[in-house]
Amino acid sequence: MKKLIFTLFGLGLGFSALAQSDLTLYNFNAIPQVHHTNPAYPQQTKWYIGLPALSGFSTHYHNSGFSPADIFEKGTDINQNLETLSNNLDERSQLNLNNRIELLGVGFKTGKGFVTLGALQQIDFKMDLPYQLFQILFSGRRSITNLDLNTFDLEVMNRTDLYLGYQHKFLNEQLTLGVKAKYVFVQTHAYIDRMNLSLRNDGNYNVRAVSDILVRTSGPSAFESFDDEEILDIAMPDNRGLIFDFGAHYKINDKFDVSASFLDLGSITYNSYNRDYVSEGEYEFEGIEFDLSEDDFSDASSAAADSLEEAFNFQELDGNTYSRSLMNRAFVSFNYNLSPEHSFGALFHTRIWNGEMYNDYSVNYVGRVSRTFQFTAAYSMINGTMHNIGAGFDLKLGAFQLYLMTDNALAADYAVVQTTNLRFGINFTFYGRRQKGKDAQEAEVEKQKETQTEESASLMYNF
Repeated sequence: MKKLIFTLFGLGLGFSALAQSDLTLYNFNAIPQVHHTNPAYPQQTKWYIGLPALSGFSTHYHNSGFSPADIFEKGTDINQNLETLSNNLDERSQLNLNNRIELLGVGFKTGKGFVTLGALQQIDFKMDLPYQLFQILFSGRRSITNLDLNTFDLEVMNRTDLYLGYQHKFLNEQLTLGVKAKYVFVQTHAYIDRMNLSLRNDGNYNVRAVSDILVRTSGPSAFESFDDEEILDIAMPDNRGLIFDFGAHYKINDKFDVSASFLDLGSITYNSYNRDYVSEGEYEFEGIEFDLSEDDFSDASSAAADSLEEAFNFQELDGNTYSRSLMNRAFVSFNYNLSPEHSFGALFHTRIWNGEMYNDYSVNYVGRVSRTFQFTAAYSMINGTMHNIGAGFDLKLGAFQLYLMTDNALAADYAVVQTTNLRFGINFTFYGRRQKGKDAQEAEVEKQKETQTEESASLMYNF
């Protein structure tokens, strides 16, 4: 049981300082990595090469339930804070952590198409905050009456994506369609397959727990040792699947364009180092007693693990092969282009996990000062959390392109932050030869006008 707890929470919390920014990235095609949000979003570059492990590093932290200050505010009683916090959580409270590193990225234009290929490594940790369990731990046993815990979900994944993408322009380059195929290896995976737990108070502070719980895991444990020849099997295990991203971008006219994408469609089959953790039966639950104001967090965590292990008597079993879909994501965007240098956009983003939709909304501005410097700013509502001010820029110094962006620039006040993320990287980029005296996008607009004029003249001549 203790092994299970530290596997799930240790893997996730170990990356709590790391994050991923996609809302600010989506409409910012100044950087090639925009194809990770929509494989059809038109590229500005002719070709690019990402510096290995430096072209794309992103981190994401989101907690819709509480901020660090709600627990650790100076001059307050941490135990009282936890009790207040537990009473304010509900079934929509969620914790998300993500870390992504692009190991290699390459893209190049070919005719009316653009090809992307590369590899990236990412870790995802998703958890519904178990508000009922918080009440058990921090509100006292007097609150445990007729409690049912059957909506708690948790999933953690460490994966490697090998991807190949292609986009192509149609209808006089007004419509762009794109697809990306990803061959995914999952090194570590764990999720709650079944969570049925009820607690009943008989009125004399005697609590009985009735459980039917199944936690499925795949991948080697941190407590195991391996031979050198097994390293390749761990890095590229028999936990794999073919995943697809689809996207579309349509330029209505010089002023308006719309786009949409659907990401991570497919499932993974898990065969390597599978283990199940099962708890079935009825148990006497005596609660968990510790004082966080006196003991350090590791002692409190160990005490909680020991108490839970004794109460629920989890059994570790060899697991069978299983399949599970990835968390699907979708973007829909509408943009108004005031001029080639200034555009405004509205963006909707949703994540679908275990049948639930978690929605984000964003409005953004993109300023294209020159090829050397472009920037973006955004305001977002992320899964119910407000006041997320995003910003980002790219700076091109010769062949080198440096970019930096975040969905919440206010995250410097880390004590009260509920959402924070960061994305940065370095690319080699080539935009192609610039037309003298004209910006590249202005030249594109001029080219389209000339084409329309020629078509009109041809129609008149034929008539």
